[in-house]
Parts: sequence; C-alpha cells; structure tokens
Amino acid sequence: MYQNFIWDFDGTLFNTYPKMLKAYVKTMQHYQISITPSAIYRTLKIQSSKDLANQYQLDFEEFDQIYKQFEKSDTSNVFAYDDAKYILEKVIEKGGKNYLLTHRENASAKALLQGSQLDGLFVEIVGPENKFPRKPNPTSLLYLVEKYQMDKTETVMIGDRPMDIDAGINAGVQSIFYNDERLFKIKQAHHEVHSLTEIVKFLGE
Repeated sequence: MYQNFIWDFDGTLFNTYPKMLKAYVKTMQHYQISITPSAIYRTLKIQSSKDLANQYQLDFEEFDQIYKQFEKSDTSNVFAYDDAKYILEKVIEKGGKNYLLTHRENASAKALLQGSQLDGLFVEIVGPENKFPRKPNPTSLLYLVEKYQMDKTETVMIGDRPMDIDAGINAGVQSIFYNDERLFKIKQAHHEVHSLTEIVKFLGE
C-alpha cells in the first residue's frame, strides 16, 4: 500500500499524445527530416524527445522551443483520461497525497488541470521551472521525497514510459508502469496496470 503518488502528466493522466505528435511531425518537417509519425511516436514512448533530436544531431534546446511553438499554435482541446479524476480523488479519500512531475511548463500543466477539473488535487507540481535534470535522472523525485519527508517504501512513481519507471527506480521509490496501449514491456517496473482504476489496489485502507 502506498501513501505518496508521484504522477507523470503526458500519456499518464492526460491524452496529450495526439496533439504532441502533430507538433513533432511539424517540427521534423521544419528541419526537412523525413520520418513517419509512427516512428516519431515510438521514439517518444520508448525513449524521449531528446533522443529524437539526438538521432538527427539536432540542438535539443532549439528543437524543443520549435516544438513548443507548434504545440501552442494548435488550439485543439486536450483532456484528462476518463478515470484520472476518479483515481486522484480516491488517493486523497484514502489518506494519500498526489504530486505531479512533468517536463511540461507549469502554466500549461495548470491550465490543462483546470480544464479537466483536476486542479487542487496535487500537493505540488514539479516542472521545468525547477531546473532539475530531465527524467530518468532522479533529482526531481528526490526533491519531493526530501521536502515532504516521504517514506520511500510508501512512495510510488506512475508513468507510461521507461524514463518514468527508471526515474522512480533511480530515486529508490516504487514504480507503476501505466501500459494502456500494451506496445512494450518494462521489466524493471515494480507493477504494471492497464487502466488507471487498477491503481485502487495500491491504496491504503
């Protein structure tokens, strides 16, 4: 049973990948690089946007800024997964606490949380403004662990990508792989779920 739930944002609580993928396709077109959307998606899921840039020897900071411009110009709405509100509220109901760990800028994350009525369900949001190294580096998780004096055996990182699971393992906390698409396995994950509602079984009484 866990008390501290550290959540990834994109692809775990929010279905942002369709919008993200469109922006990454435009970013690669900006660089005149020929790559299929499915190849981009697979790299994003299994590796990271930084790996995508590195594959083509692109400067990541520039690459990331161009991507963010394309994403911001897309005015289509993004919402949380249907069962996200249920599980976040259930954590609190059972005496647990939610924390958000994301590579998305805080303003963007907060706006999306408000749009899906999820604001107020997190103790703290840790984003790029904190200037921590990107996952799977554990610094951002260890910051939360130390600040809130978390017992690592009662703390779990939940995410949909290897970097989320590895960040949790590197920080010495537990991990839950949210594998809704079942595209691949993460053997090192402590647990695997195929829906967010399954996480109920990890809540305290």
